[in-house]
Amino acid sequence: MGDDAAVLRLSPRRWRILSFLAQHALASTMDAALVCDVSRLTAHRDLVWLHEAGLVSRQRSEEDRTHTWWYKATAEGTERLCRDLAASGRPVPLQLGRRHPSASDDLLFLPLVEVSRRNPGRCELFQWLATMDTSAWLRQHDLAYLRADGYGVWLEDGRCLRFLVHVDRGPVGEVVAEHEKRTYGLGGLLAGYRRTDPVVPVGAVLVVAEDAEREEQLLAGLVREPLRALIATTNRNMLYRHWPNEQLWRVPGEDEHRSRLIEIAG
Repeated sequence: MGDDAAVLRLSPRRWRILSFLAQHALASTMDAALVCDVSRLTAHRDLVWLHEAGLVSRQRSEEDRTHTWWYKATAEGTERLCRDLAASGRPVPLQLGRRHPSASDDLLFLPLVEVSRRNPGRCELFQWLATMDTSAWLRQHDLAYLRADGYGVWLEDGRCLRFLVHVDRGPVGEVVAEHEKRTYGLGGLLAGYRRTDPVVPVGAVLVVAEDAEREEQLLAGLVREPLRALIATTNRNMLYRHWPNEQLWRVPGEDEHRSRLIEIAG
C-alpha cells in the first residue's frame, strides 16, 4: 500500500504520528497514543497502517520480554513529510528522520505530556524542542556554544517556566576508575554556562544526574563555582518516583530543600 494514493489518504492524526517519529527517532505505540491523545488501540491501528504504507519501519528486541514494537520514520516517510512541510510553507526541522533517541524525551517530554492530558486547563507543556531544534534555538540567541538536550515551556496554575534540560549520561565511553565515577564527565556538563556572554533566556537550567551521588557532586561543584544561570538538579531515581510536575528539584546552596518544577524560578 505504499503508493501515492495511499499517502494522500493520510489523516491529520497519522501525519502527526509520522512527524513525531521523524523528530524523536523511536517511539512505541504507547508514546504515539500519548502524544495524539488517543487510545492505544487507535494508535496501534494508525502505526500498522503507516507501516504497511512503507512510511514507518518497526523493530523489537529478542531480549525484550514485553515484545514491544518500536517504530521510526522510513526514508520514504521522511521525504513525504518534508515535501508536505515545504509545500505548505512550513520550515523543515534539521536532520528530520535522521535523529538519535534523546533521554530527555523519555525523562521529561513524554511524562509532561501525560501530566498535561491528565490536568487539562491546569497544566500544559506549551512548547518542547528536541535536541536538534534546541541547538538551532540556542544559535538564534547567540548561544551556539551550549549543548542542551531539550527546551521546554511549562504552564501550571497561571504560572510559566521556560527551561533548558541537560541529561547526565554518567561515566560512559571510556574505562573509568571506580573512584572517578562520582565526578567523571560532570565538569563538562555545564562548561558552556561559564562563559560571560549573553544571559541564557530561560527561567532555569534543569540537570538530571545519573544517580544521587553524582547529583551531590554536581551541586558541590556549583556551590564552589556558581554560575550566572539558575541551575536546578535532580537524579533519575527521583524522577521515576514522581510525576515530573511534582518532582522536587534542588538549587545549589539550598541544602536539602527541593522545589517543584513550577516553583524553581521563584
